[in-house]
Amino acid sequence: MNLTQIANDNKILEIKVGSHLYGTNTPTSDIDYSGIFLPNKALVFGFQGVEEVNLSVMDKDEAGKNTQNAIDRKLYELRKFVKLAMENNPNIIEQLFVNEPNIVYINDAGRALLAQKHRFPHQGLVKKFKGYAFSQKHKMVIRTDKFHELDNAFNYLKAYPDQKTLLVEFKEKYLPFMTFNQDYCVIGDLNLQKGIFVKKAVSMIEERLSKVGNRKTLITKYGFDTKFASNLIRLLLEGKELVSTGDIVFPLAYKQTILDIKQGLWTIKEVLDYAEQLEAETDVAVEKSDLPSKARFDEIEQFTIQLLENHLMGG
Repeated sequence: MNLTQIANDNKILEIKVGSHLYGTNTPTSDIDYSGIFLPNKALVFGFQGVEEVNLSVMDKDEAGKNTQNAIDRKLYELRKFVKLAMENNPNIIEQLFVNEPNIVYINDAGRALLAQKHRFPHQGLVKKFKGYAFSQKHKMVIRTDKFHELDNAFNYLKAYPDQKTLLVEFKEKYLPFMTFNQDYCVIGDLNLQKGIFVKKAVSMIEERLSKVGNRKTLITKYGFDTKFASNLIRLLLEGKELVSTGDIVFPLAYKQTILDIKQGLWTIKEVLDYAEQLEAETDVAVEKSDLPSKARFDEIEQFTIQLLENHLMGG
């Protein structure tokens, strides 16, 4: 079964997402795509199901950053997309409010789905958007000195000949990127048990560094990851807009704020203070919201069944 062909042949919608959707794209911005396809009879009634098909083209430079040849493209099976949208997943529900210039492909089924967009938001979206925003906040605040400690420790320990050496054995080496207290070996913003092997420490440091992504230059230049910071504020502003109005208008009315933060024009204190303000404003907005308290499950399920029936009977 050729899932790529099935996804492409049964596609009902494909749009540009990310910075192009938000209106924060620059001449060097990547174009990311997301879409929806209807399953064929084999995927509905057979033994092989699929929730999404990744059609991305991977191409990275030596620094691990996407090149101009890289394409991020993913198509969701209708039922998977609808479930995520009903959960008010921020990355998914925003796609239902796409503006015309960012629609790459659409047919009658896609138009029918977009016509249902106002059935999806509910007050539970606040928890979802805040949760995603909090994850971005956690990733943005690694300080420059902490990053360098982690990076230096990773390179040193990864090359250490005996990976089964205990961390505590480095105490007398007085390495500049590693300090010890009564309980832990402190590297950057990690507290590692002194009794673990070097191999385990390398794995834990690598995992922490992976959350920074490939934006070392941002941290070095501004002292924090400005892309994560811009995502933090964007998510909170989108959540506030959606719970207040039941809508998200693209390009975002606050796109310049997002772009300014991404370009390092805000300090980390300004970003965090604004995030705190937006959280409080969103809490007030949800109390005044006309949105239902939970998902309109029955209505959306019935619509989805009808869309699938029309497709399968026609095919």
